[in-house]
Amino acid sequence: MTGSVIAGKNRLAAQSVKPFPLSVTAIRDLGPRLRRVTFGGTSLVGFATDNGATWDLRIKIVIPSPGRSLPRAKAFECRDSEDPGRSWRQAWLRLPEAERGELRSYTVREARLDEAYPEIDVDFVLHPDGPQGPAARWARGIRIGDPALVIGPSASAGQCAGIEFAPGQARHVLLAGDETALPAIAGILRDLPSGLMAEAIIEIPDAGMIQDLPTRAAAQVTWLERRGHTHGELLADAVRRAVPAPLCAPGPAVVDRVVAAAEPLDVGPERMLVWDTPQYRRLFGQEDERAERGDAPFYAWIAGESTLVTSLRRYLVRECGIDREHVAFMGYWKQGTAQR
Repeated sequence: MTGSVIAGKNRLAAQSVKPFPLSVTAIRDLGPRLRRVTFGGTSLVGFATDNGATWDLRIKIVIPSPGRSLPRAKAFECRDSEDPGRSWRQAWLRLPEAERGELRSYTVREARLDEAYPEIDVDFVLHPDGPQGPAARWARGIRIGDPALVIGPSASAGQCAGIEFAPGQARHVLLAGDETALPAIAGILRDLPSGLMAEAIIEIPDAGMIQDLPTRAAAQVTWLERRGHTHGELLADAVRRAVPAPLCAPGPAVVDRVVAAAEPLDVGPERMLVWDTPQYRRLFGQEDERAERGDAPFYAWIAGESTLVTSLRRYLVRECGIDREHVAFMGYWKQGTAQR
């Protein structure tokens, strides 16, 4: 994930994350469109992972307001004893608007927490041929030693918040997304176990973003260079070829459930981003009571531009009849809006 603005709203989310004051320890350009920034600090001793795996773990990075310093981590602490569930986000919103900066969600590309000085890597998509959002501008201008503030999962919570990838016992996994989903897809592939079949389809602007994606799984990775094509056009066609409707035509019972299924949650500014995952629905009490809870041999994880993700959701859920418990759809950004 690079640059979305999704924010948790319930008490579980509030209690399972905390601010981590860090500093920039390394910067590496992976081509003209991708910059890897390493954040380090002793506070990461309290950072949570899934038994060492990060999968598609998302964090929030505080982007300072132009000409302003980052707010202090203590500003995110809640002191309201009458409402212990009051979240770090509410504390942040109480800061003066000019001082609090902006929040952007990103994926942890890799975490090295067992070292003497723990670090996490975050990949930022840059936009050399287009408008720059706040996060891209910040990532372009930072230097080693600069302070950083990350909101991430707390090890003291006993769980790792922010991971949506949950294939259950599926033996075949489909991962599909645009360049903003590349860090998450890379992390998922890295953490997949051997013996599992995976197909990853990634649409990118050009060959400059292609990179080695190691995995223990039996994986096939397809890179789609956009070039003159419309954003998402190649990816949508490839997903339809990977999951052809005649091969997963639903029976009558599935059709009834699919037709009755609620539309996905819209999140983010002005509710413009689609976010429909089993974990997110459970977190916000919007489960589909008819959804199957059992494991399935197939699991799909789709992320990227929100309109594209919505289109693929309709295809996989409504046309193919794949149960919503076995798919995850995440709109990281929306074309035409300055969210990055």
